[in-house]
Amino acid sequence: MDWSALLQQYGYFAILVGAFFEGETILLLGAYAVHQHLLNFWWLIFSAMLGSFIGDQFYYFLGRKFGFDFFKKRPQLISKFDQASVFIDRHPILTILLMRFAWGLRTVIPISFGIKRYPFILYAVVNLLACFIWAFTIVTMGMQFSHWLHQLWQNILPQELEDRIFLFVGLTMILISIVIIFIFHQKKYRD
Repeated sequence: MDWSALLQQYGYFAILVGAFFEGETILLLGAYAVHQHLLNFWWLIFSAMLGSFIGDQFYYFLGRKFGFDFFKKRPQLISKFDQASVFIDRHPILTILLMRFAWGLRTVIPISFGIKRYPFILYAVVNLLACFIWAFTIVTMGMQFSHWLHQLWQNILPQELEDRIFLFVGLTMILISIVIIFIFHQKKYRD
């Protein structure tokens, strides 16, 4: 089975679905795949942009259709709606452009735009630009991070097999020591 071919064939669909819900983790994995030449940079951007756009539009229509009743059934979201409303009322365009970066408010903001009956066409156009900015930023950062990690591994890891074994044994012993210390520390406070 050729895993590279499978990743190339289904990778973009996974990116699209992941970006629909949240996206950073799957996008960073996608950036690593681009760094490893398994995915194409622009197709990754497009997939992430499309998935996030569809997700944001879905949440917008959810707010438009169900209105504030959606939040009444979820009281924990009412304070987030209040937060989002302040931003939307003051700077609607900027809020749309930055909402993909607003962790914790990412689904509430599009729902809030729908509840407030913000003009759909304006929301969709600005949101499309926002999704591109978000995807481009996260993928670019992920590729740079992948590059740094790759360089770090090349510089740290010894090239000889014997040295690699010693490094593995040493790191394993450190990890076991940390786990033992943690267990005894927890036991001390339980007694």
